Amino acid sequence: MTSPHHAPINRFPTTRLTDKSQLPSRLVGHLSRLLSIAARQPPRTNPKMRYLQAVVAVIASTVSVALAADTAAWKSRSIYFALTDRVARSGSDTGGNSCNDLGLYCGGTFKGLESKLDYIQGMGFDAIWITPVVQNRPNGYHGYWATDLYSVNSNYGTAQDLKDLVKSAHGKGIYVMVDVVANHMGAGDISSYKPELLSRQSSYHSDCEIDYNNQKSVEDCRIAGLPDVKTESAEIRTLYQDWIKWLVAEYQFDGVRIDTVKHVEKDFWPGFASAAGVYTIGEVFDGNPDYLAGYANVMSGLLNYAIYYPMNRFYQQKGSSQDLVDMHNEISTKFPDPTALGTFLDNHDNARWLNQKNDVSLFKNALAYVMLARGIPIVYYGSEQGYSGGNDPANREDLWRSGYNTNADLYQTLSRLSAARKAVGGLGGDDHKHLYVEDGAYAWSRAGGDLVVLTTNRGRGSSVQHCFFTDKNNKTWDYLFKEGTATSDGSGRVCVDVVNGEPVVLLASS
Repeated sequence: MTSPHHAPINRFPTTRLTDKSQLPSRLVGHLSRLLSIAARQPPRTNPKMRYLQAVVAVIASTVSVALAADTAAWKSRSIYFALTDRVARSGSDTGGNSCNDLGLYCGGTFKGLESKLDYIQGMGFDAIWITPVVQNRPNGYHGYWATDLYSVNSNYGTAQDLKDLVKSAHGKGIYVMVDVVANHMGAGDISSYKPELLSRQSSYHSDCEIDYNNQKSVEDCRIAGLPDVKTESAEIRTLYQDWIKWLVAEYQFDGVRIDTVKHVEKDFWPGFASAAGVYTIGEVFDGNPDYLAGYANVMSGLLNYAIYYPMNRFYQQKGSSQDLVDMHNEISTKFPDPTALGTFLDNHDNARWLNQKNDVSLFKNALAYVMLARGIPIVYYGSEQGYSGGNDPANREDLWRSGYNTNADLYQTLSRLSAARKAVGGLGGDDHKHLYVEDGAYAWSRAGGDLVVLTTNRGRGSSVQHCFFTDKNNKTWDYLFKEGTATSDGSGRVCVDVVNGEPVVLLASS
């Protein structure tokens, strides 16, 4: 799981100022430099410097999220999902030992995560999703048991530590997405919860068990006994809109991941997402594309649970490539923008992929799909080290036990897949073309045929040649995972060898 601004005159609509893509790049650069220069200057008597600082202060207060990324910018990014408590214990953590109890705090901090940005970027990721940052109930290591929306979880560090993390990430060109919850607060005595409105029993629905066949029950009853907020209340909606606007502006987050979306009435979300002012991606834990699509217009994007199930069935040898392609096509017809959906293999709510199917070759094929098929790639921390934990909390291992091994096979695989994605422009468009759908194999192209990917579900030890048509006659590609080239014939047909069941990725030769 998972202050109002009143301007008497607004000559420049907020939607323009909060959308980085609509700001001229020179203006963005100059504004960034002005903010940086002014912030470093001590108070001066020089009238020009005082004027500069005053102007920048007005800009900063009026356009607090002007540099935040919009949906279009996120589409070409790839996201590393990190549980803050599990990445690194300090700014000098080099690994070693392991957490004794994964159901409790393990010691990860904002400073620790900041120190691992190079490790994350080494795999090619240019965005991170971090778990909720607000103060939590005791043992709420994951962040989903909030007690105070305006205070930082002291187990992770200070508010300044969080700001430093975001600043460092931005300095490396990495976006930061924060996880948030509006559906519920932490279980237990609510009398000290903040804001004060959330300390009143009248702000919550009555306790009841969820009937998942009744949408009203899904929205009003309690998940695991957690107090369910009356999000239909106008007062509550204002509270959450004010908070998310403040949170994004205060810490300069670039995106927001929203927990337990289906457990809140749909008409709550547009106002909340608008107040955030950045890309929002919601968790609707349901694989039915019709049900999932019902939420597609209430925020920027969704975690793609519709593709999650047939994708994993195929690559775990439990389903067909045709089922995967059929779902891809169904999503194309039912969602307004499939490219804004997040594609993932596993997460903190599901057993790790390698726990479900212990075959690294198959896992590499699945990772190739996540990284190079349509959608925004999301990779769960520890995947690069071959973690294979089962259900919660076993799937929430600490990362330091791995020693942050950048030579690990899967770390290197992800690095190469990321490089391929960037080599063809980031793959933010809806240009996914099916090339080859056969029993045990699936190939597609992107970027007008400059990228071709062949995946199979035969698994390790399987070596076979596949020939298929690419629509590109006499074209030459370089292999991503080995030396050499592949060339299509005059009809566009290309033949490639699968070795040890691993994926084949082809990039157009320069």
